[in-house]
Amino acid sequence: MKNLAIFKNEICLIAGSGLFVNEVANFLNNKNLLNQIILINKNNLIQKNFKNNYKLFKIQDLEKITSFIKSKNLKKVMIIGYVDLPSIEKINLSIKSKILISKDIFLNNINDQTKILKKYLTSNKLILLSQKKILNEMLVTYKDEYYHKENIKIINNLKIKKNFLKKIFSMNVAQSFILNGDRVISMEDIFGTNDMIKKIGKINSKFNNLIFVKSKKSNQIDEIDFPLIGMETLKLLIKYKFRAICLFNKNILISEKDNFLNKIRAHRISLIIL
Repeated sequence: MKNLAIFKNEICLIAGSGLFVNEVANFLNNKNLLNQIILINKNNLIQKNFKNNYKLFKIQDLEKITSFIKSKNLKKVMIIGYVDLPSIEKINLSIKSKILISKDIFLNNINDQTKILKKYLTSNKLILLSQKKILNEMLVTYKDEYYHKENIKIINNLKIKKNFLKKIFSMNVAQSFILNGDRVISMEDIFGTNDMIKKIGKINSKFNNLIFVKSKKSNQIDEIDFPLIGMETLKLLIKYKFRAICLFNKNILISEKDNFLNKIRAHRISLIIL
């Protein structure tokens, strides 16, 4: 989004866990967009750097959160970081709110916790901002591609298989997987990206053409669950000698983007954008 100035001092950031939370808070603050931070988990850096602009809540206290946002005369909300969303029956809502949201969930066949959260916030006349649009400077794009000459065969093969790879993500099975050459050898599960990489890393002597592939699943919500890759993941890919990283254009946020891109070049890891 080019004209972020329209959100000047108007964004309330709901912050879950993870290092990316601090990066986003600083980004919004530096652009004069940030007004308040709602912390779902304790965060020493946020509590130190934004001591006059944060309040700590439990995620199940959604009515208290929405009341606080409205008390500050704010409507625009951005959610970042991992938030462990409770089931609807564990959320502290009034009976009236529970009846209304349960009815809406039933009529629209909503069974995804992130969609339930989005529905609740928007039903309270709050505007949930897209991570993709607000943080577009952090998106991976075609101009970030880096090809190392040793990996040309791998790169060409991935380009040919673009539609096949897109189909995997459209199935909503995982948001990342690992190839050895052109064969899928592992897919991300409930334990996450880094756990998957570590498992393959322990037996990586069997593989010599490891490629990490990541994209947005078709059922992920831009406002809550937009995929991210950062330095922790990159350190593992370097450690276990991956040849290439394959990402989809404008479908992934990169934490510490400049540092990330410099590191892959320094370690001669190709970055392929499809």
